Amino acid sequence: KYWQVDNEPDAKTTDWKGYSNTLKITYQAVKRACSDCQVVVGGMALGQNGLANFFKPAMEGLGAQYFDIFDYHFYGNKDEWLKNGEQAEEIRKIFPNYDFEIWLTETGTWSGKPSFPPSQTAFQNEKEQAAALIKYYVYPFSKGVKKIFWAWGILEGFGGPENNTFDNTGLIYDGDGPYDLGFGVKKLSYYTYKKMVEVLEGSDWDNIETIQEKDGVYVYKFIKNGKPVWVAWNDNDSKKQVAIYGINSSSVKITEAVANYESGQEVKGYSTAFKTETRQVTDSKLTITLNESPVFVEGN
Repeated sequence: KYWQVDNEPDAKTTDWKGYSNTLKITYQAVKRACSDCQVVVGGMALGQNGLANFFKPAMEGLGAQYFDIFDYHFYGNKDEWLKNGEQAEEIRKIFPNYDFEIWLTETGTWSGKPSFPPSQTAFQNEKEQAAALIKYYVYPFSKGVKKIFWAWGILEGFGGPENNTFDNTGLIYDGDGPYDLGFGVKKLSYYTYKKMVEVLEGSDWDNIETIQEKDGVYVYKFIKNGKPVWVAWNDNDSKKQVAIYGINSSSVKITEAVANYESGQEVKGYSTAFKTETRQVTDSKLTITLNESPVFVEGN
């Protein structure tokens, strides 16, 4: 029961007053017909510029009324995941007294090398896309984003011949582009997404704890069914060690979030695709070594 009013209006027009009026009229009509329906602002496309020059005056003109959810879109390369979460923080700074959820209904990074847009994109392999997927989800969640939609989450692309960004961001190949492995072939990111959902689904999304965000090492603590799950990664070029404290179990299971292959095409069995190990905990503390793959740490 969600109604979204337009899509990326800040990329189409500078007429924020017109959008503000449309949002108000639509909100009133939706609530009259369905009082428990939620109205979602059209996804913001232009980042800080769209926020400052379009959505800020549009929302302030409504007096913090006439919408329930603020939505934004973000695409970038494998290293731009920080900007993804920082955008949510900027939205909260602009609207500190507004009571609304923040959603991210379009986000993604690619494998391969899109031709456009933008005109110059760096090649990223499947392992890089899969590792970035974890960061593109976990970091915004830690900043208060409530829902995140990967675009495209299943089969990538619009079906055209362009080899654009959307023909490369999906979790399953669409058969188009020089680095495409064939229509319907699952990427490593497909299996990483499945593993992430398996491990984190059912977590308390309102109480994600930031353990570390420094020296290129990031650690976040989730609570699922009363038990902790840590997600950690290393953005340095070399391996790094990190200590996790306050572990109440005698051992933990550590699972690398990216399957131990070069491409998803090589995965023959999901249950054995990920490198896992069980480690003993001493004095409620565990030190782990992080490489290029994010990891899940689950108490046994």
